[in-house]
Amino acid sequence: MTEAPSSPPPPPPPTASPSSNAVTTCLTTIVAYPDLLQHEESLSAQANQSLGAYDVMAWMAYLESVDDALDILNDGLRSLHADKKKDHLAHTTTIQAGGRTFRISPALAPGITHTLSAFRKEVRKVIQARIMVGERAVSLLPGSYKLWKNHLLFCTSLLERPSHSTRKGSEEMKIMDEQFQNQCNKNRIPPYLLSSSQNFRRYATTKNAYERSLVRLHKMPAIWLHYAAFVAIYDPERNPTTVRRIYDRALVSLPASQHDRVWDDYLAWLTGILPSVGGGKGGGKKKGDAGGGGEDWKIISRKGSHKVKYGFESPLVAEWRKRGWGYDNDEQSNNDCGGGASSDGYVPTVPVETALRVLRRFCLYDSTSREDLATLCITWYNRYGEAASLLLKLLNNEEGGEFMSPNGTTRHELWLRFADVCIENPREARVAGVDFDGIVRAVLKGQDVGNAGSTGGEGLGFEVFDNTSAAFGATDDDGQPIQSTRSKREKSTPQALTHRLGEMEGTLWTRLAEYHVRAGDFELARSVYEEALDGITRVRDFSLVFDAYVKFEEGVIEALMELMEEDEEEEEEGNGEEAKDSDEKGLEADNEDLDILLGDNAHNTVSNDEDAADSSADVELAISRAEHLTSRRPLLLNRVLLRQNPHNIGEWIRRSQLYLGLGEADMAASALEESLKAVDARKCVNGSPSTLVLTLVDTLEHKQKNVAEARNVLERICSKDEYDFADSEDLAQCHAAWVELELRQENWDMALNLARRATSGKKVSKAARGLSRSLRLWNLLFDLEESLGTVQTTKDAYDRALELKVATPSHVLNYASFLKDKKYFEESFAAYERGLGLFP
Repeated sequence: MTEAPSSPPPPPPPTASPSSNAVTTCLTTIVAYPDLLQHEESLSAQANQSLGAYDVMAWMAYLESVDDALDILNDGLRSLHADKKKDHLAHTTTIQAGGRTFRISPALAPGITHTLSAFRKEVRKVIQARIMVGERAVSLLPGSYKLWKNHLLFCTSLLERPSHSTRKGSEEMKIMDEQFQNQCNKNRIPPYLLSSSQNFRRYATTKNAYERSLVRLHKMPAIWLHYAAFVAIYDPERNPTTVRRIYDRALVSLPASQHDRVWDDYLAWLTGILPSVGGGKGGGKKKGDAGGGGEDWKIISRKGSHKVKYGFESPLVAEWRKRGWGYDNDEQSNNDCGGGASSDGYVPTVPVETALRVLRRFCLYDSTSREDLATLCITWYNRYGEAASLLLKLLNNEEGGEFMSPNGTTRHELWLRFADVCIENPREARVAGVDFDGIVRAVLKGQDVGNAGSTGGEGLGFEVFDNTSAAFGATDDDGQPIQSTRSKREKSTPQALTHRLGEMEGTLWTRLAEYHVRAGDFELARSVYEEALDGITRVRDFSLVFDAYVKFEEGVIEALMELMEEDEEEEEEGNGEEAKDSDEKGLEADNEDLDILLGDNAHNTVSNDEDAADSSADVELAISRAEHLTSRRPLLLNRVLLRQNPHNIGEWIRRSQLYLGLGEADMAASALEESLKAVDARKCVNGSPSTLVLTLVDTLEHKQKNVAEARNVLERICSKDEYDFADSEDLAQCHAAWVELELRQENWDMALNLARRATSGKKVSKAARGLSRSLRLWNLLFDLEESLGTVQTTKDAYDRALELKVATPSHVLNYASFLKDKKYFEESFAAYERGLGLFP
């Protein structure tokens, strides 16, 4: 037979779960307080016109009563600790809270309800009861914003409460006095992390409560802001990804009209820059100088839109300001807006790339913040390429219309800031796609952005110079201020370009050269300097460019000298070590090995000598470049003055003299030849055009010993009329110089023929027709006729002068005296009579 199965064992006795024990404990605590028990009974009543447990205001009153009782208990506990710290005398303290009376003493005695440790446990029970009441309220009314906010704020406040331990001596360490709180805020550490790590459970519980509240209240921006502020301040892991995801979820859940509330906290958490207390934009922005050289633009001041709209600051900003975290305007100025901060400042823990990506998203929401993003890229994140790209977009003003900076920054200041970024960080600017060289050259060449389709200059960002001339006070020929607008400027002329750039031309050239210097393109920088010296038209700009050029060459010399000295020191150290090694080996090696060692040393010496020779050659080349540049300064300055006014005779003469002083007669002659092509006789100043011809002839004849070329020049001027003289007297001087040249060469007949031809009056040009009345030429002709001609030709010359009525009384007297000497007495008397007829 099979054995019958045994009956199953009896079930274990039921045990209470931890949650049921907690509820029981909380209810026991509430029952012990008569005032709280009344609220509990009112919530359980089902009277007419009563919502019972679904009455929000009843729950709020209940929670306020618990909070009041808990505040009284906490105050009493703090006073007990303070009394115990002062003295250890036994005394009794009476506290009434929630309708219950506590008589507390260090030791149990008749009439004593609690000792200090028991009272501390009672406070913890009330806190647990408060949490349980809040959980009951939000579980019954999960859509109530008031109940959730009250419950969440209370749970958050628990993380700031000290954990009172029961161990001996721990009370003094755990009490959060004012000094301890200030130290926590200074070091940016939440106090609960210093108090006890077990409070992480409170943090996790509170975070879970926030998540549960967002199930129903995801459209409430205040819940999102308190949630993000709570995690940003109390997260033990300090994980920025957790905070960023909360803000991103808030932006997704909330409508766009409420995004400004989220961004106000989001940006403060990213950058640590608190909004202005006054709520105005640019509270820390001060007006810099016109050159943009001030550092005030580095101070970023954000507008506190939350406080402006709602009258109070957002949770994170308010909490940070209370703790002394974050940057205000004064702190930014003291710290120079750098990435590092003082011990009292806030150090952002957000990765740079994360912060930049979020800030780029904010620029899509608010395009006026692009300037602040560029400033942050420069001063905080060291992203100079992105800063240059942003500034270029601001200068181009892609959105259309006139450029308006929310910080009051002018376009000129933005341009200088853009130039500084590109110059100091050329490689980053190139990687970002900013062609600084092309931009500056397009400006200097006068390309018009309005017609950029034909010039290839579209989007270069130099519209900033449209009003630069007016800013520098440039005026037109009538003395009126220049208004250089794109609609009025149909084509770019040198004069219009000069007015457009104002006094910025030299600055642009120096910035462009410095850009190439910092990029390591020294030869290209030299070519830029040379191009600038060949193109500028102002003495001020010349001084800027030349001084920068000289400074650059001096810097090259200093760098080469330092390198040569370092090489010499390394060589000396190497020779010392080699000599020491060779001595040690020489004691052990034979003569053959010693010869090999000496041969190697000799070979090393030769190579070192070659390196030293190369270094010396580089230094000498750099010195010769600097000396050559310094010697060229007068010529370069003279060229600038001639570009200002190419009709300045005195400067052309000075240019030829400078070349002659350098022993370059060919260059002097070429300069004078160029002057004859450039100078307009009707616009010339500081001399007459004939001075150029005479100086050229003198240079060819005496300096170059090239009489044929001098004669050729005079022939082109006098016979072929290659130069259009405005005054016949200038042409007469050239004819006289030709005659004198032939006389010096003893070509008597040629000189006489030239004098006769000059006074013939058969020329076509206006200046040439006036030669027949030039006293200079007639005097020269009379002298030559009397010396080289015959009596008849001399008489004919005087008779023609009397007929043309160009003869003077001295000519008449000379004519009569000449005839008298030649025994022509009758004709001499006739000459006197004709003279009396000319001068009655």
